[in-house]
Amino acid sequence: MKRISRDPQKFDLMRIIDDYARAHGLDIHDSANQGALLDDLAKHIETNRRNDILVHGLRIQTMFAYVAAALGSCRVIKEEDAGEIYSAEPQLRVPDFRIVTQEPRELLVEVKNCHTLHRRRDYRSTVAYMESLKRYAALFKAELLIGIYWSQMRLWTLVSTGDFELRGPEYIVTLPEAIKRNRMHMLGDCKIGTIPSLTLKFIADRSKPRAVDASGHAHFTIGQVELRCGDQVIDDPLEKKIAWFLMNYGDWPGQQLPPEILDGELVCIGFRVAPPARSNPGEHFELIGFLSQMVSRQFNDITAPEGPVKLLTPKREPDTLGVVIPPEYRGKALRLWRFVLLPSSGAG
Repeated sequence: MKRISRDPQKFDLMRIIDDYARAHGLDIHDSANQGALLDDLAKHIETNRRNDILVHGLRIQTMFAYVAAALGSCRVIKEEDAGEIYSAEPQLRVPDFRIVTQEPRELLVEVKNCHTLHRRRDYRSTVAYMESLKRYAALFKAELLIGIYWSQMRLWTLVSTGDFELRGPEYIVTLPEAIKRNRMHMLGDCKIGTIPSLTLKFIADRSKPRAVDASGHAHFTIGQVELRCGDQVIDDPLEKKIAWFLMNYGDWPGQQLPPEILDGELVCIGFRVAPPARSNPGEHFELIGFLSQMVSRQFNDITAPEGPVKLLTPKREPDTLGVVIPPEYRGKALRLWRFVLLPSSGAG
């Protein structure tokens, strides 16, 4: 899935010029007002860049679109709240995205970032806010969902407005209830399991010097790079791509492996990710995480690699994030288990 550019430098910029001219009673062709417009823009740019709530909110909104695109079950994802809207009903709020899934199913999604540290971890919305979204969805006869990013857990949930509890002037959904009612499967999300562990090894070229000196150092040339799932070597290119993605963005912690040395010469060095402990020793696999969480971590690495936000939108196309696992995938060396979590009884 790729972005279809609307040429924002042409159309969006012209709308900004028109908005400024309309607000100040000016002519869009009057170049004498260009300096005043640029000064006004500069002030707004600086104000917006310092608005952390705005910056993080817009980045999380973009993250949702990239996650939905990377999961592979959407045909179209459109930013719904872009551009003007003319309505006979003033109490309308336009949701962030319109999505058509592969089924097909048409959805309207409002995206929210919940950064609460409160022990109850709930998301709250005013009645007026939620009702304005509902009115918009009703006009277009589309299903309205709320995508919530629980940033402290780096977890996505997609819930219906009917999953919220009305408490006085607010609609509230707790984290446990959002997980129980989660509909992220509609976008292709699932939890992945595989055989522990995943290992990356750099094997020394035996035809080149690789002796370990008295201080324990060795200069060597990499002759081969090896990926393993459990004790199986991964040779298939798709399986290598999936394994590398799981290693980088899955839940399993990583550790440097001790170098392998034979007769004073380096054999290989390596890195391994594995679950801290086997949750069920009787099973062959362990869960490594939700695909949506992994794509989100990848998105964070690109847009906020050192913590502070550097970009709202990656330079990369959405289809370069994540890894699409074909429905017919069975695995050779890299065996996978996919668990699709459905909302509990009573959820649509």
